[in-house]
Amino acid sequence: MCKNCSDTDYNCIIVGAGAAGLFYAAADETEGRKLIIEKTSCPGQKLLMSGNGMCNITHGGSIKDFIAHYADSGSNIRTCLYKHSNLELMQFMEHAGVSLMERPDGKIFPASMKAADVLDALLAKAYRNGFAFLYDCAVTGLNTESKSSEPDGVCVSLSDGRILRTRKLVIATGGASYPATGSDGSFMEILKEDLNITVTVLKPALAPVFVENYPYGELSGISFDDVAVSCGGHTRRGPMLLTHKGFSGPAILHISQYVKPGVQMTINYLPDRNIAEVYRNIRDDQPANSKGIANYLAGEFGLPKAFAEKLFSVPSRKLSSIGHKELENIVHLMMDRKHTVSGTGGFKEAMVTAGGVSLEEMNLKNMSLMKYPYIHVIGEALDINGDTGGYNLQFAYSSARAAI
Repeated sequence: MCKNCSDTDYNCIIVGAGAAGLFYAAADETEGRKLIIEKTSCPGQKLLMSGNGMCNITHGGSIKDFIAHYADSGSNIRTCLYKHSNLELMQFMEHAGVSLMERPDGKIFPASMKAADVLDALLAKAYRNGFAFLYDCAVTGLNTESKSSEPDGVCVSLSDGRILRTRKLVIATGGASYPATGSDGSFMEILKEDLNITVTVLKPALAPVFVENYPYGELSGISFDDVAVSCGGHTRRGPMLLTHKGFSGPAILHISQYVKPGVQMTINYLPDRNIAEVYRNIRDDQPANSKGIANYLAGEFGLPKAFAEKLFSVPSRKLSSIGHKELENIVHLMMDRKHTVSGTGGFKEAMVTAGGVSLEEMNLKNMSLMKYPYIHVIGEALDINGDTGGYNLQFAYSSARAAI
């Protein structure tokens, strides 16, 4: 142990009162002195924001289908997810007094559609499990000399000058998205400097995408139920939203971690149709159709009319007057529209963070650091990020349970 530690000893200290930290505290029924340290004045701020304040806590269906929703890291956390599945999480919340409901799209929410109900239930269980809370206090340093499986403990330096000691430390500090909530990525520097832990570069994920010469600013608010977005060999499907300065919505958010300035991003507004089939469809309709091209495309293919009008310089021009080359261009605009990426939304707009504690540092069976088996890292502090739809909160729960 380091020198000059206080005699304030704990069996477990959690750093961070976000979703992962609260899941851990709500599930840890072991005896002993236990503490959660939170640098802000309130717990669960990002949890309250999740699902637009309704808290999409997980997703329905088989847990086997979850693996593909964690990009290239899904296979690494398969055991964790299978052992502590979406069904287990749902049962956990029901037992905590939170009734759940499943939407037709598979997303699981509290029946009240209030994230505050989830937060209140987790806090109540954490208190019952004996956790005390320390707010408005940041961890400024970590010190440990032992690398054995049964150490004397970890010394935790605080911003108020105190030093606490704990036999088990749980890092649940999140990433760097929505930094105003306290999740600003600064704890990664402590892990690197004090423990020599490898941290992969933090990047915004699940963020809006901006493109050069974005043409749809005046159409802000228009949405599409299903598009396919491709970039860098990756394709994501789902709803898409036009904003005043770029593209957003699930399909865009999911592809955002693969884009970078200068690359081409392709959008297919008719992902269930074949290009040749659509071309023949329009060509066969031409002779007997006197509609303007925008009205025709809106009616025939379900495109928003304002969007269809924006595609053409003369949207009222009759479909019957369109030549073969123009027809090919129309199909291209609907099914192979390319944009040059100029950037993505930053951490203030990103829902989650890509990057974090390298998985190579981890024993993923119990979410402990291999160098320090008594220090555990859970949730978004790890180099794991999932799609929208409840997958990130599911991993927060699964990793927290694995660490107990």
